[in-house]
Amino acid sequence: MKHLFLCCFVIIAITSTAQNKLQEGMWHADLKINDTTLLPFVFEVFDGHLEIINADERIRVDEIIYSGDSVFIQMPVYETAIHCKLNPGILEGNYINPARTTNSIIPFKAIHGMGWRFSDRPEKTTHNISGRWHVSWENEEGEDKMAIGIFKQEGNHLTGTFLTPTGDYRFLEGEVGGSHVHLSSFDASHAYLFNAQIQKDGTMEGNYFSGSHWHDRWKAWRSDDAELIDPESMTYLKPGYERIHFSLPDENGDTISLSDSEYRNKVVIIQLMGTWCSNCLDETKFLVELSKKYQNAPLKIIALDFEKITDPFRIKNNIRRIKDRLQVNYPIVYAGSSKKEEAVKSLPMLNRIAAFPTTIVVDKKGTVRKIYTGFSGPATGQAYLDFTESFSAFLENLLRE
Repeated sequence: MKHLFLCCFVIIAITSTAQNKLQEGMWHADLKINDTTLLPFVFEVFDGHLEIINADERIRVDEIIYSGDSVFIQMPVYETAIHCKLNPGILEGNYINPARTTNSIIPFKAIHGMGWRFSDRPEKTTHNISGRWHVSWENEEGEDKMAIGIFKQEGNHLTGTFLTPTGDYRFLEGEVGGSHVHLSSFDASHAYLFNAQIQKDGTMEGNYFSGSHWHDRWKAWRSDDAELIDPESMTYLKPGYERIHFSLPDENGDTISLSDSEYRNKVVIIQLMGTWCSNCLDETKFLVELSKKYQNAPLKIIALDFEKITDPFRIKNNIRRIKDRLQVNYPIVYAGSSKKEEAVKSLPMLNRIAAFPTTIVVDKKGTVRKIYTGFSGPATGQAYLDFTESFSAFLENLLRE
C-alpha cells in the first residue's frame, strides 16, 4: 500500500483535461460500512479544491492528484486518503486509513449534483429533539458507558454532537424524518453514523457505527441536568509525586525535558495527543491560539505525540504535516505507542492515560496543578466556550503567581 501514501511523494501539479477533473459543485458521498449500511456525507468542489461539509464545519482538502481516469485525494493533516476512478459525475473507489491494522479500507462512492445528506425529501415529522439528552451506550461486549447528546433541529434538519468523558463526536449533521433520526460526520479521519427510532414514550433507541470497525447500541432520554464525570478526576499523579518528568528527542534529535532552562520558571502546558486524533486536532488549534496570545508571557507548550504506527518516517511526516497545517509553533515530540497501557510507560508517575488528548498544566515551580482528560471542541457549543473561558482564567492566575 506504500504507493497510496501521499506522504511518500513530493506533490506535483499534474495538468489534466477539464473532463478528467472533479466537476465543480455539490457532491453526495457514501462510505459502505457493511453490506446494508451506508454512511453519507457531502462535499463541495470549487477553485481546484474541495471542502467536506459537516454542519458548521468546512474542511478544506487541497492535495488532489489526477492520473488518467484516477484521482487521489489526500486528507489534510491525517494519513487518510480517498483513491478512486473518476467518471463523468461519479467517483468510485476506496477510503483508506493506513493507521488501522484492520478494516483500513472502506468502499467509497460519490455522485455530482446531489447536495443532500440522507434524503432529498425527508418524511414530515411532528418530533423535535432539540435540547440536551442523557445517552447510554452498550457495545457488543455488553459494556455500558454514558454520554450527553446536544441537538438542534429546524424542520427536518438536525445538527448536534455527543459529549463523552473523553471528548466529543465533533460536528454531526442529518435529519429527523417521521420518527427516524439520522446523523453522520466524516472529518477526514473518523467516520461516524448514528441512527435511531423515536419511541412512543419520547426516548430514542438506535445504532452507532464508527467506520466499519465499531458498532454500539445507544438509547437516550431528555435530561436538562445530565452531567459527565469530572474530567480532572480521571488521570492524576500517583501518591508521592508532584512533578512530571520526561526526556524525549524532538524532530531534530535534540532532547527536550522540563528540566531544560527554557522551561524553568515558566508555566508549561503538556499536551498528550496523537496526529490521528480529531479531538487532539481541535485542542491543538486552541493551544496554537493560546501560544499566540501569550507569546510574551512566561508560558511554554510541549506536545507529546502517541502514534498508532511504528514507522519512524511516517511518524516524522505526520508530525510535520500537523505542524505545517495548523502552524504549530511549539515542539511536538514522539513519545511512544497510543495503546494506553504502553503510553503511560512514558509517564510512569501518572495513574493512567484515559484518553487523548490529556492536558497537564505545570506551574512556575514545576508542580502539577491540573490534569484534564479529553477536550470539548467547537462542535459542543456552550461547553467549548465554558471550557476555554475557565481554562484561560486558570492560566491567567498561574501566570500572575
